[in-house]
Amino acid sequence: MALPSISTPKVKIVNKDLEAWIRLPALEEGEHYTIEYLHDVLRVNQITYGIDEAQLQKILDEEIYEQDVLVARGIPAVEGQDGFYEYKVNMNLEKKPKILPDGSVDYWSMYSVQSVQKDQVIAIYHPAVKGTDGTGVSGKPIAARVAREQGALRGTGFGRSEDFLTYFSLMDGKIDIENDKIRIQPIYEVSGDANLTTGSIDFTGDIVIHGSVESGVTIKATGSITIDGNVEACNLEAGKDIILRSGMVGGNKAHVRTKGNLYAKFIEYTVIQVEGDMEADVLLNCTVACRGSILIQGRTAKIIGGDVSAVKGIKATTIGNDAEMRTAVTVGVSADCISRLNLLKKKMDITKMELDKIEQGLAKFEEMQKERGVSYKEDPRRVALLRTRIQNTATLAGDEGEVKRLERMISDGANATVCVTRDVFPGVSIAIRDQVLNVKNNAKCVEFYHLNGKICTRTAED
Repeated sequence: MALPSISTPKVKIVNKDLEAWIRLPALEEGEHYTIEYLHDVLRVNQITYGIDEAQLQKILDEEIYEQDVLVARGIPAVEGQDGFYEYKVNMNLEKKPKILPDGSVDYWSMYSVQSVQKDQVIAIYHPAVKGTDGTGVSGKPIAARVAREQGALRGTGFGRSEDFLTYFSLMDGKIDIENDKIRIQPIYEVSGDANLTTGSIDFTGDIVIHGSVESGVTIKATGSITIDGNVEACNLEAGKDIILRSGMVGGNKAHVRTKGNLYAKFIEYTVIQVEGDMEADVLLNCTVACRGSILIQGRTAKIIGGDVSAVKGIKATTIGNDAEMRTAVTVGVSADCISRLNLLKKKMDITKMELDKIEQGLAKFEEMQKERGVSYKEDPRRVALLRTRIQNTATLAGDEGEVKRLERMISDGANATVCVTRDVFPGVSIAIRDQVLNVKNNAKCVEFYHLNGKICTRTAED
């Protein structure tokens, strides 16, 4: 039978062309929809795929009107899976010690070296899995996302299997990632103690000593140094981090220098130079110069005696002791550092002017050569100018590097503070930007900071 013209079904396509719904208006008594009519409605609305014939028939049989009914389903695309690497070694070494529930610090939780053995598998590549296109209710394809392959691992010290899927170490050594490149390098590992019998160690790479280091020994590494046992009056020098799991008793004869960070259970009677940050439980009568920040944390953490300075700031549980031992703490940069920066800038200006004059002199020789047709290449005056230019250029480059370093230090130390989360005792002196405050009375939970040419205090946040 013909349907009234006012009977206009509503059709909607949702879920990114994956579903089609229909809503039929109610008819007058005695009127009925037909399956052919419903097909025509779907066709007019460009629904040609995934039509549920049983659902259409159900609508007619049960006269389901004035409600949305799902009548067609598309097939969703199956997304492809990008290729990925499954690493078989720990590539995210813990660089900070853990704070245990009792408030103590666990320096054994840190790792500076991830060791590997020759032929050990370090990574397996899982190739990309191609996706499968789907089909919408409109009959149009639904494109699956293109799966991407990963590039080959870059670096040194490892090889690949013939199918290019398995990566393995070519040597016994340690593995790390630097600038998105994997590097496997040899390590110098001592299973026992380092002493005068074994001799000093100077190694290009990382050094791991599982025993102690006895007095008189020098340990030098271009990489990191990790020592599990006690360290006595020796010299340590590293291009990267130093980890002293059991501490150091320097006896006023020890020196520690690192271009990285320094982590130690405790250090006593030692001269320390750190380019990065420093963390320890106890510093006792040490002379410390740290370019970064110093954190003395733990349940019994304290700084007692010595001269301790850090450009970026110091945070400690306790500074000083009941005996009022002299303890000097300094943060930020000094006026001498700022003066040196200004002098260097003036020196650089003079050097640049001299270089300009040299260039003018060399240009005159070029003009004279063109005018007279005579070569001045070997003229002593021209040779002297060239030598001076080389010297001044090298001097300028060195001064520029030093200026950048000083400017970075001044910026880093601009907001440096001394934060004490428990006790600070008389006998302690706090220096910030050449201002010095001598602690006269015991104080708790206090932070020292610089404001308007003075050292001020406020409550410290733990």
